[in-house]
Amino acid sequence: MAMSKFKRLSIYIKPYWSKMALAMGTTLLLTLTNIPVPLLVKYLVDDVLAKGNWAGLNIVFFGIVLVFLVKGGLSFLLTYLITFLGQRLVLDLRRQIYRHLQRLSLSFYDRERTGKIISRIIDDVDLVQTLISNYIITIFTDVVTLGVILFIIFRMNWQLSLVCLSVLPFYVINYRMFIQKIKSASQRTREKMDEILGNLGEKLTGVSVIKAFGKEEHEIRLFQEQNLERFGLRMRQGVLNIYLSSTAGLISGLGTALALSFGGYQVFQGALTVGGLMAFYSYVGFLYNPAVRLSEVNSMIQQGVVSLNRIFEILDTMPDVEDKASVILPRIKGRVQFKNVYFGYSPDQFILKNINLDVHPGQLIALVGHTGSGKTTIVNLIPRFYDPILGSVLVDGYDIRKVQLNSLRQQIGIVLQESVLFDGTIADNIRYGKLTATQEEIEKAAKTANIHDFIVSLPEGYQTKVGKDGLKLSVGEKQRIAIARAVIADPAILIMDEATSSLDSESEAQIQEALQRIMKERTSFVIAHRLSTIIEADLIVVMDNGEIVEMGTHSELLAKGGLYSKYYEEQFKVTTTLT
Repeated sequence: MAMSKFKRLSIYIKPYWSKMALAMGTTLLLTLTNIPVPLLVKYLVDDVLAKGNWAGLNIVFFGIVLVFLVKGGLSFLLTYLITFLGQRLVLDLRRQIYRHLQRLSLSFYDRERTGKIISRIIDDVDLVQTLISNYIITIFTDVVTLGVILFIIFRMNWQLSLVCLSVLPFYVINYRMFIQKIKSASQRTREKMDEILGNLGEKLTGVSVIKAFGKEEHEIRLFQEQNLERFGLRMRQGVLNIYLSSTAGLISGLGTALALSFGGYQVFQGALTVGGLMAFYSYVGFLYNPAVRLSEVNSMIQQGVVSLNRIFEILDTMPDVEDKASVILPRIKGRVQFKNVYFGYSPDQFILKNINLDVHPGQLIALVGHTGSGKTTIVNLIPRFYDPILGSVLVDGYDIRKVQLNSLRQQIGIVLQESVLFDGTIADNIRYGKLTATQEEIEKAAKTANIHDFIVSLPEGYQTKVGKDGLKLSVGEKQRIAIARAVIADPAILIMDEATSSLDSESEAQIQEALQRIMKERTSFVIAHRLSTIIEADLIVVMDNGEIVEMGTHSELLAKGGLYSKYYEEQFKVTTTLT
C-alpha cells in the first residue's frame, strides 16, 4: 500500500524529474567522495609512516582537502535541489488540495470540521515535504552508499566483509518488530491533532460566548487535557522511534566489534595491514550508518504514509454535486420550477417531500414555517448546493443538473441571515460579487443597498478595513454590504435567507427599503421570520415538516384560516403585547 501511495505522489514530482535526476546524480557523486579518505588513511599508515615516505604527506594533505572541497560543493548543490523539490511539492500539493476543496459540495463541509481540513492542508503536507526533502534522497543516498561500500570492502577483504554482513538480518528483525507500532502511533497522533485543531477553531470563533459565561478556566482545562493526551501519544511515538534507532545502533556496534576483533586477528596473522584495518573500519562506518538511518527513515516513511492517506482521502472525496455538464446557461429571465422534489441528507430520510412549485420571472416568493420545516433547504437547491434525491429543479426550463454550475450560480444572488465578510476593505467585499467591477459599479451597488452614505462618512471610505468577519461593522452594516455584494452582478434570481431577522427596527427599515429596490424585475425568494415583511409577496409558501401545506397571497391565506393565519395571529399578539 505504501508503494502505491508513493507512486501516486510521484505524479506531483514528475514535472521536476530533471532536477530530481540531477539530485540523484549529485547524490551518487557525493557518495563517491566517501571512498578516497579511508584509502588515503591506509596510504598514510602503511606507506608514509611505516616506510618514512614523508613526501607522501603532501599527497595525503592535498588529497583530503580536495575531497572535502568537492564534497562541500556537491552538498550545497544537493541541499538546494532537495529544498527546491520539497517546496515545489508543497506548493503544488496545497494548490491541488485547495482547488479540490473548492469543488467539493457543501455536504462535505457539513460533515468535516474546519480544523481537520486545515490540518490536512498544513501539517500533513509539511510532513510529506519533509519526507521528500530529507528522506527520499537519504534513501537513495544510503542505498547507493551500501552498494558502493559493499563492493569496496569485498574487494579489500571478503572474509572480513562476511563477518560485517552477519549482523544485517538483525536489522530486518528489528524493523519488523517496531514499524507497525510506529505507524499506528503516528495515525493516532494525527487524529488527536485533528481533534485539537477542530476544537480550537470552534472555541476561537465562539470566544465571546466563552467570556460571556465566564468559562475561560474551563476551556483552558479542556485544552490542557487534550494537549496532554497528544503529549502521551507523541511520547509513545517518539519512544518507539528511539527504540528502533537505538537497537539499530546496538546492532551496528556489534558488527563493528566483530569486524575489529576479526580484523585484529588478521593483522596478527599478517593477512591484513594496520592501515588496511583502519581503512576497513572507516568503510564499516559507511556501511552501518546508512543501515541505522534506513531504520529511522522507514519510521518516518510510515508517518509519511499516514499523512499521504489523509491527503488522498480528501482528494479522493468526490463532490455530491458534480459539474459535468457542458451546456452554458444563457442569460435567464428567472422562472424557477420544482417538480416532485424529494431531498434528504441521507437517502432513507427525506427532509423535503413532494415539492411542486412554479415561480414566474419577477415574482416575490416568501417561504414561511417553523424552524426545521425545510425553508432553507428549498432555496439551497436553486443554486445547486445540493441535488434532489428524486425530482428536478428547473430554471427557465433548463434542468440545473445539465448546465454548468458557474453559469447558473453567477446569475443568482444570495444574502444570508449571518452575513459573511472577508478580512479586507469594504470595496473588496462588494467587488467579490463581480471581480471585474469598477469603482462606479461598486458605489452604484452600495447606493442600491442603502449603505453608500455610511461608507463615505468613514475616514477611509470604501478603503475601510472591515476586520475579520466584518468585526468593525454592526450587523445591519454588514447585511447591507452583503446585499450590495449580491446585487453588483445583477442576478436574475435573488435569495434572502431571513436577511432581517436579527436586526433592530431602524436597520430593518433601511434594508427593507433597499430590498424593495433590488427585488424589482428579479425573481426573489425570501425566507421570512417577521410576517409583516412579506405581506406584499406575490406568493407565500407555507412549509411544515418538509412539505408545502399552503400557498397563496397574504389575504388568501388569512381567509383560509390555516397554518399561516395561525402564525400571523401569534406574531400579531406578540407585537400588540410588546407595544
